[in-house]
Amino acid sequence: MNRILLFSALLFFAFSGCEKEEGPDTSGEATLTSGRFLEGLTYSIYGFSFEQGKVIKYNPAGEGIIPDFFILPKTETGGQPTGALLDSPNQNKSFSLTAEFSDSSLALQYFSEYKNIIDSNYVSLADPLEENQVWTFRTAANKFGKILIKEVKVFVKDTENYAETTFLWEYQPDGSLEF
Repeated sequence: MNRILLFSALLFFAFSGCEKEEGPDTSGEATLTSGRFLEGLTYSIYGFSFEQGKVIKYNPAGEGIIPDFFILPKTETGGQPTGALLDSPNQNKSFSLTAEFSDSSLALQYFSEYKNIIDSNYVSLADPLEENQVWTFRTAANKFGKILIKEVKVFVKDTENYAETTFLWEYQPDGSLEF
């Protein structure tokens, strides 16, 4: 009887110590800014990676993970910020404006119900970037994500034009056309 209890206890401790390694999230909310910062001799910016499931640092002159997209402020002729856009370092036409709404509750409902990816009409930039838009994004590896723009801010910060967006996102890591 003692052997059974001892064996059971050993099995319990052996399996309770094992943790399942989980991958990155495939949906969530993120805030992306156009702020840049000096690292060595070059500037880095923040970008969003669907595969990583988060905002990451990106240095175009360095090595490391390349984000799927980043945000940039748009400026008028006089240099004042007028809006924002999303750009991608993958050099492909990756953005497709799937829908846009004047109401945030309608935009959220559409985003939640948008399950079959509309794989057409891609452009190089998400421009103009505005609240209540739903964008489909095709990665360089032909996988898909969708984003719902919740908020866009543009202003001058420390003498630099600055843009920021908060968005909901979902990623389809297997490359199928269905979320």
